[in-house]
Amino acid sequence: MAEWVPAEKGQTIGQLGTEDGVIIKDEEWPGIGRITLEQKRTGCAITCGLYGSFFLTTYMTQAESDAKYVAMKAALAASPDDLEELEVWIDKFVHRFQ
Repeated sequence: MAEWVPAEKGQTIGQLGTEDGVIIKDEEWPGIGRITLEQKRTGCAITCGLYGSFFLTTYMTQAESDAKYVAMKAALAASPDDLEELEVWIDKFVHRFQ
């Protein structure tokens, strides 16, 4: 599995995120991708992507957020290196987590 580290050395936790929620988890796979979980008034949002390839934001209830975050992070770590395979993988990822 990929080596994930706190994004921006953990300084984003508690800050306002791109979806106007409070960032409660924010991790980066250095040079490859990032995943951020925000808590909003009406639920949660996860924003993630692989740098230079794709970006996705999805919304869910707070009860669903931890399991979805873990599943999305694992799926990102399993992304293929081959560009042709990556296109297919991105389509499947988006359909699975959107």
